[in-house]
Amino acid sequence: MTSGIAPGGECDLYFERRGSGPPLLLIVGGGGDCGYYDELAAILADEFTVLSYDRRGNSRSTLHGDPAPLTMAGQSADALAVLDANGIASALVFGNSGGATITLDLAAHHPERVTAAVAHEPPVPAVLPDPEGYLAIYDEMDRLLKVAGWVAAFSYFQATLGQVPPPIIATMLDPGPQLPPGPRRDLMVRVSRNWEYMTRYEIRSFIDYRPDLGAITANGTRIALGHGADTIDAEAVRMTQVAAARLGADCIVFPGGHTGPLEVPGGFAPVLRELLHRR
Repeated sequence: MTSGIAPGGECDLYFERRGSGPPLLLIVGGGGDCGYYDELAAILADEFTVLSYDRRGNSRSTLHGDPAPLTMAGQSADALAVLDANGIASALVFGNSGGATITLDLAAHHPERVTAAVAHEPPVPAVLPDPEGYLAIYDEMDRLLKVAGWVAAFSYFQATLGQVPPPIIATMLDPGPQLPPGPRRDLMVRVSRNWEYMTRYEIRSFIDYRPDLGAITANGTRIALGHGADTIDAEAVRMTQVAAARLGADCIVFPGGHTGPLEVPGGFAPVLRELLHRR
């Protein structure tokens, strides 16, 4: 593995590169740290040039100015900056969660840079015919953020959507004393410093994004969607299925849950590899 910094217009982006072969860009979601993909990238590096990066404002990717609410145009620009820094004109693109939403934006607005795309559980309630109940969760998050602070809003988000028990939420917020030394602890300590940024500046922008599925269909970008076999959030699965149906795209069931690439990389990688071959 080699690492570097890709200069962007509004940030400097830390990236990692592994392997050789057709380029494959992995885009991470909430928490924004490419360490989520360490094991997945190592497996796929036998066949692909695998690029991953910390999204702007997260971990080792620093903003040039003050933090501001996420824009999808800015997130896509960052992904392209990583490709540019590595001399890559077009790549296979995989994204999970918010990274899947960025993948949809790239497929819609930068099809010349996307060889083919796989989006795993993009949180895009705008595709649903009845998103009001789901959006109410985020309205409550906004209220908690204003009256009780980001920790209360983050804890509500994890407990409500992920059904994460309070002791695990406490570990997510302060993992250092709870986890044994090693790469997983290092990752979780880094990511724990990103939760405030995610809660204040990312989540609502992701949820309010309306993917241009018509543009993806019109430009002919080769795309598939997927969801986890063990995903707890039924609406996350339904969003994936509805988006796939509207695109006329394959909808693949992957091992694991919402964060399958981190949870079960050994099982996730063969399914993704086969899907990339078919694309």
